[in-house]
Amino acid sequence: MSAPSPTTLYIVGDRFEPFATHDTTRTVSRLVGDLRADRHQDEAELLLVEGQGITSFDWDRIRDELARRGLTDRVEIRERDAGCLCRQTETHKHRECNVLIAGLSQVGENHFRAALRIHNDQEMLLDHQGGHVQGMVILEAARQMFVAVSERYYLSHWREQHYSFVLDSMDSQFQTFLFPLAASIEYEVRTADLSDPAQLRFDVQVTIEQAGLPAATVRMVCGAILSSAMAQKERRGAARALRVLGRREPGLAEAR
Repeated sequence: MSAPSPTTLYIVGDRFEPFATHDTTRTVSRLVGDLRADRHQDEAELLLVEGQGITSFDWDRIRDELARRGLTDRVEIRERDAGCLCRQTETHKHRECNVLIAGLSQVGENHFRAALRIHNDQEMLLDHQGGHVQGMVILEAARQMFVAVSERYYLSHWREQHYSFVLDSMDSQFQTFLFPLAASIEYEVRTADLSDPAQLRFDVQVTIEQAGLPAATVRMVCGAILSSAMAQKERRGAARALRVLGRREPGLAEAR
């Protein structure tokens, strides 16, 4: 007689509590609570699979509780090997918890791939309710993918230059809900105009996939502009906006 299959639980960060209402899902805090209440003492084998929002600190907390309950030998922990997070210089994010891209690699001439990584304290999760990953996180992941691929694989040809990024258009289609589980990001550069190093142009498509199905597709037309030129455009635009608002709101102008 074959041994029974282990009980599988998908573990997610506490921010994803609305998702963790299924029999096979638990947040970190709920799992620790269940262990302390001896709710898994009768399990012959338990498989814990990492979802989104989990850190090594969380796994240490869970392992410590398993050890205290004498369950270490009966529990397998399957952590995701998403690869290294993209660096601050590649995502233009200052805090690690806001970086959504890990394990970035080139898999074809114009094709790139990464794993979606959502931290429990990611900025867009701090005031959001719902059992799935919100669309704005997907759009931010697409934006970060554009910046990271451009920085690592295209702008490296002009290492002495510093670029800023602009988004001309973004067309998104959401095919199905994305849940806080493992997901990949497929990135295709449809066209890249590198003829003018002062202003590079890209037409790209980003597809977020989960469980073998596309969850969302994002088409972007965007560019990389020398930061010095970008700063000048921003100053001119800000000055114009202030002049126009000053004419339309004379009381506001006088208050200044």
